[in-house]
Amino acid sequence: MAQFPFQIRQLPSAIQDFATEMENIFDQVLNKGCQNQNQTGTSQTGKAYPSAEACEPPATVAFSPALDVFEDDRGYELLLDLPGVSIENLKLELLEDKLHVSGTKTALRAAEGSVQHRGERSAGNFARAIRLPKQVASEQIEAHFKDGVLRIRVPKVPKAISRTIVIKG
Repeated sequence: MAQFPFQIRQLPSAIQDFATEMENIFDQVLNKGCQNQNQTGTSQTGKAYPSAEACEPPATVAFSPALDVFEDDRGYELLLDLPGVSIENLKLELLEDKLHVSGTKTALRAAEGSVQHRGERSAGNFARAIRLPKQVASEQIEAHFKDGVLRIRVPKVPKAISRTIVIKG
């Protein structure tokens, strides 16, 4: 079974994994490539992007949802906790090798005359970018949203089967 890129491994690949994870964090926080786009859909670095709405501006992202990743022989299962989010406020896009989940979670308003003493639940815009392994069938990705959990199934590309080819003379 291929390993998912976020698993901890022995040095020196663990250092590379750390660097990759840090890059993902900076991508999420700063939304690298989402700003400074010209009208043709490419950034100043020359990377092409389908639309300017693909990422939230950095100042508007309030939180990043928790993520669990599972792997089996057929693919990967990604679970994101999004309690209190409605399906209408949820967006899922695949851009190059990254799966972008974004949306809005509305805050509950306190009843008139009541005072809030503690507020720990996240609300506002959220975004999460997940870099996918190279050997996935991106056209077959499926997503289901139920009970505040977004379940994304990312199938693996079937392994090539070797066979002997008869040479004709």
